[in-house]
Amino acid sequence: MSAAPIAAAGLVGLCLGSFANVLVHRLPREEGVVRGRSHCPHCRATIAWYDNLPVVSWIVLRARCRRCRAGIPIRYPLVELAGGLLAAGCLLAFGPTPAAAKAYVFLYLLGVIAIVDWQHLIIPHTLTVAGMVAGLALADRAGPGLRAALLGLAIGGGLVWALSSGYRLVRGQAGMGGGDVMLMAMVGTFLGPGAAAGVLGAGALLGTIYAIARAGGRPDGLGRLPFGTFLAAAAAVVLLWGSRIWTWYLDLLA
Repeated sequence: MSAAPIAAAGLVGLCLGSFANVLVHRLPREEGVVRGRSHCPHCRATIAWYDNLPVVSWIVLRARCRRCRAGIPIRYPLVELAGGLLAAGCLLAFGPTPAAAKAYVFLYLLGVIAIVDWQHLIIPHTLTVAGMVAGLALADRAGPGLRAALLGLAIGGGLVWALSSGYRLVRGQAGMGGGDVMLMAMVGTFLGPGAAAGVLGAGALLGTIYAIARAGGRPDGLGRLPFGTFLAAAAAVVLLWGSRIWTWYLDLLA
């Protein structure tokens, strides 16, 4: 593949990365993401189009609002760059195919969900429902097939719901929220039932390691965890390297 379509995909990805920043900022605040011009969260000044160019504007403005000079976090250009690299990478890896579109949509949503849950401990249903629709729409053209996607939706969400319900019965409090249920249902539509179970196990392992490290051995230091962030990370790993990891594991048992 020539460099031109990959570069074009990267430019589109930069713009979609800019929109990802909008989602990260507005969805937890229950603000609309389609209407309304971007504005500075500090002085509320509307951001002109030339100050809203992905990555470039952040550099030109030296990471500060043009009006109030408040700092613009480095997360903004990093997310934009990630969007561009992700789009170019998916096209390079899968070619101009439905598989590339599926991988990009899935990883894009996982990235936004991971950031939002890490910062706010919530998983917006807007993202997971949109992901389920996209996963089902692409299932027959890019795998795992519509029947497997529907089964993955039921098993992915059902496993988390069952675990959360069991934890509530034993401990009298919720172990995982409805957002985790919806996230795993979305994961199941993209990856199928078997991979969804693997994502849940890997996410639980990552979350446990983080919880132990954060608690520093203190049983009262666990607190609430952004479990969706670890599930999203595990889902990305399974999508990109799941088959290789599984083959490596089977070779160890042989």
